Amino acid sequence: MPVSPTVTTAVILAAGTGSRLQPYTHNLPKCLVEVLGKPILGHMLDTLEAVGFREVVIVTGFKAERVETYLKGRTSGMRITTVHNARYATTNNIYSLWLAEPHLKDGFALIESDIVLDGSVMQQFLVENRIALERFDPSRHNGTTAEVCCDGYLCDLHIKKEPPSHKKLYKTVNIYSFCAQSKTNLLQRIHRRIEQQDTAVFYELAIKDLLDEQQIRLKMVDFSDHWWDEIDTPADLLRAEENGRPYLALSSTLLCG
Repeated sequence: MPVSPTVTTAVILAAGTGSRLQPYTHNLPKCLVEVLGKPILGHMLDTLEAVGFREVVIVTGFKAERVETYLKGRTSGMRITTVHNARYATTNNIYSLWLAEPHLKDGFALIESDIVLDGSVMQQFLVENRIALERFDPSRHNGTTAEVCCDGYLCDLHIKKEPPSHKKLYKTVNIYSFCAQSKTNLLQRIHRRIEQQDTAVFYELAIKDLLDEQQIRLKMVDFSDHWWDEIDTPADLLRAEENGRPYLALSSTLLCG
């Protein structure tokens, strides 16, 4: 069903070194590693344009010049802006997101640059205050997990720690959307952490702060029945190439159709 977009700007965080994806990232940022002949970033940009995003802010870091060169060779109907995190080697994604603040006038979608996915689901993030989650499978998933209330809204995050075994849990996919007020609340909380030199942590800590204080409400977009993959290691890359072909063709089809 078509949605009425309230969010048309996306932020892609692409500053990290991708050290676990060596040797592919020896001289290349992770977002430019190819999956089925196209960079991860290219797949996401094609998808965002296909579903209706109008502007993208990309925060670069490691080998930023390679990203700039790649973008200059692309044709896009979206406005694309890059912001450089010169401290990429010593900071985490909370700092990269903070650097994007001057370019965010209203609400925005937030995406990490190592994700490939069934592009059709990205339409859901044209709507504000959403979080992508998948049913948690301890045999496949690690990292941050989430709890969802009976009304479908996020009620807690367990950040990079052992999740409680007695809860029904979801895995974060690292895709969000925020309304203008949520954006303001989030960036204020991030700014507070930056002032305290708390720059080597995940932005999810700021989201959890807001959840605990009931200053943000994020509705789940359930990815459990949608294909997606996060590419951190060579094994992840191989799996994405094996499983992603039917889905990664979608964005190109939509753009050409």
